[in-house]
Amino acid sequence: MAHEEHDVEAPAVTIRQGIARRVNAQDVAIRQGGALQITGGTVRLSQGGIGIAMAEKATLEQAAAQAVLARDTAVLDQAAAGVVLARQAQVRQSVIGILVANEVKGDGLRVLISVRSAFAFGAGLGFAAALLRLLRRR
Repeated sequence: MAHEEHDVEAPAVTIRQGIARRVNAQDVAIRQGGALQITGGTVRLSQGGIGIAMAEKATLEQAAAQAVLARDTAVLDQAAAGVVLARQAQVRQSVIGILVANEVKGDGLRVLISVRSAFAFGAGLGFAAALLRLLRRR
């Protein structure tokens, strides 16, 4: 089952107070633990941390993730994430660095960089770079 020491591949994986490097399963549940990379259909993380989660549906409760990529729904409840990409994001009392979603529901959401502000920042940066090039030519 395991390809290397901390890699786990199975139909369903439950980790309690433990860690894994890579987890590949249809159903993944981690409580008070973590993983570097999770690939699965349904991912549930409670009171833990993950590097990147790629799933149909990902749920984080009192947890943190660097990136959450959900084909369908990402649910964050008192959680923090660097990047969240999902069709639908359901968020309560959470902080997200960059959020890209077709639909966002919830309350207490704090997004540091939204898609709109990222485009505005990129446009401003492009304008500043063009202006500097013009000034250097003179």
